[in-house]
Amino acid sequence: MQNEDTKGILQECDSGVKMGIDSIDEVIDRVGNPALRQALLHSRTEHVQLQNEIATALDAHGWSGKDPSPVADVMSRLKIKTGLTMQPTDAKIADLMIDGCDMGIKKLSQYVNRFPASDSPAVHIAERLIKSEQELADAMRVFL
Repeated sequence: MQNEDTKGILQECDSGVKMGIDSIDEVIDRVGNPALRQALLHSRTEHVQLQNEIATALDAHGWSGKDPSPVADVMSRLKIKTGLTMQPTDAKIADLMIDGCDMGIKKLSQYVNRFPASDSPAVHIAERLIKSEQELADAMRVFL
């Protein structure tokens, strides 16, 4: 059971971190405020580091990663494109990022609870990803 739970949480973290990186990449070229750009780039760097750790942990067990679901990916991109078409401002970018972070925090928290037999290092990665999402959401609030 522990191996299956560990695999599950790592794969969900992999999917979530990819979604976060993709979302930042989707908006970064539209950012006007240098401080907002820096906050997003800092978070992207943290996400890439976590993605590498997740890939290493999955690899160590011989497991593959997991891409975001196609439906979630399309919905995220559509929300960003629609939101920025209607209101192409830094405040809207911050708002969209906060929504994405909140969704990521919620999903990752559910996975931590869904996979209670995960090994400690996998849970630690999930908790760090949750913390990173929370820090980004907090950083975005000053740009609303």
